[in-house]
Amino acid sequence: MYKVVVVDDDSIILKGLTRNIPWRQHGFELVGSARDGEEALEIIPEKQPHVIVTDIRMPFMDGFGLTEAVKEKYPDIKVIMLTSFDDFELAKKALQLKVFDYLLKPVDNQSLLSAAERAIKELEYEREMKRKVIEGMPLLRQRFLEQLIKGNMSGEEIRTNSEFLNISLPEAQYAVLLLKADDYSYPEYQNRFGKEMLKYCILNAAEEIMRDEYGGIVFDSQDDEIVIIYFETEEEDLIQQKMIQIAENMRQKIEKYLKTTVSIGIGFIYDSCRDISLSYRDAKSTFEFRHMIGKNRVLISGDTGLPPSSFAKIKLHGLEKEFAMNVKLGLENKAFSILDEIEQMLLEMKYVTLSQLRLIGVEITLPLFKEFEEWISDSEMLVTESGEVTDFYLFNQNVERYQTNDELFSALRRLTKHFVDIANHQRERQMKSNIHTAMDYMEKNFMVEGLSLLDVAGYVHISPTYLSILFKKEKNITFSDYLLQLRMKSAMELLRITDLKTYEVADKVGYSNPQYFSQCFKKYTGFSPTDYKNSAT
Repeated sequence: MYKVVVVDDDSIILKGLTRNIPWRQHGFELVGSARDGEEALEIIPEKQPHVIVTDIRMPFMDGFGLTEAVKEKYPDIKVIMLTSFDDFELAKKALQLKVFDYLLKPVDNQSLLSAAERAIKELEYEREMKRKVIEGMPLLRQRFLEQLIKGNMSGEEIRTNSEFLNISLPEAQYAVLLLKADDYSYPEYQNRFGKEMLKYCILNAAEEIMRDEYGGIVFDSQDDEIVIIYFETEEEDLIQQKMIQIAENMRQKIEKYLKTTVSIGIGFIYDSCRDISLSYRDAKSTFEFRHMIGKNRVLISGDTGLPPSSFAKIKLHGLEKEFAMNVKLGLENKAFSILDEIEQMLLEMKYVTLSQLRLIGVEITLPLFKEFEEWISDSEMLVTESGEVTDFYLFNQNVERYQTNDELFSALRRLTKHFVDIANHQRERQMKSNIHTAMDYMEKNFMVEGLSLLDVAGYVHISPTYLSILFKKEKNITFSDYLLQLRMKSAMELLRITDLKTYEVADKVGYSNPQYFSQCFKKYTGFSPTDYKNSAT
């Protein structure tokens, strides 16, 4: 049976939703109920419901806060929201949180059961789609590898797609080996296979050798070639020797067991999986020399006299944007690490000219200055402690005077440190401004029933998660505790200096349910509202 959890702070409605609806007759098991979002989050990990039926306006954590937390940890759970307010903004928020359905109270049994049944149908459909994706994984893997060798993906796309497809692309040095049959169709060919069968047999032979003796990825490309993506963490000379050993081993075994010959091209070695396409182009270029060197040979890019593909254009693969973003976030170590990565990449290349080096300096600094365009408008921010001007155009005029790699990257590190200091100063000011704005808003609106973390975050224009973190970091208190504190202090004051009844006080501090207010008040003060009022008089 499918499991349901019901959440509502109104005890009468909660009782009706749990006792009066024939859940079991419609294939559901009611596994739990709660009075607010925080209580619900305590039972969800254990009960693992398929559907959550929740009110929107509740104390401590409302339905929106609950939904956001559930969707983050349990995205498959379907949420049905109930509300007494026909409010477009509420419906809009529910839509943004991908709530399955949004029903107005009072809701009849059949409407709620119908929504739950439709939610289960959608859940089953999504499961079926996941199953089909898993079944189609070999095709997705093939397409990913083809795009990888063509260089049609960014570093982030490579990372996310390889993780999704469970393809290992670790931090290592990479090179590509290409296998091509020397002749697929020659009439007097001595093998007994047709073209497709021959290619399939070569693929199997290559996979068997790599699986038993080496590490790497083997696949059949759309061209008449078998591609091997080889990665290793050893010294470049040792990697080169291993690749030659792999290629010779394959060439000999294919000739011996398949009675056919292949030529194998080996590309240059690169430092990242982002450069697999470059090594692929290198390996492919070697076959242009097959007519001179002969068939049934291992062709090495370095022996052809051609430079690596990276010589034509040095690609940063988005590292310059990642660098600028880390600087703006104030992450000095990460920013320096990216600079180190770029510098090391350039140092290990054998064909980098001085003009290319200076161009890299421009490519790195342009996104950085764009990110800081607003922040460096003040004159005091234009000069570093060492007196260097941080105006983009003047800075890059200095780049033209640098004669070495060390000069360029030393200047980049000084600039980075200056901008990180600016970013951290700006962020500290903004954090304090945000938390003070939020607390001021809560002090003026705590009496609004259902005031939530989502409402306050929306007013401050930051995410609820970030606002929650700010409360803990800056004020050492949670959002819920601070809201409770405001309400209870106000309630204590009203009970002490006015003749208002308990239910009137409850209403003035944001509680429509006097009984629930009394529970919260006693938990906070140790007294019931009546006892507290009597003791204060």
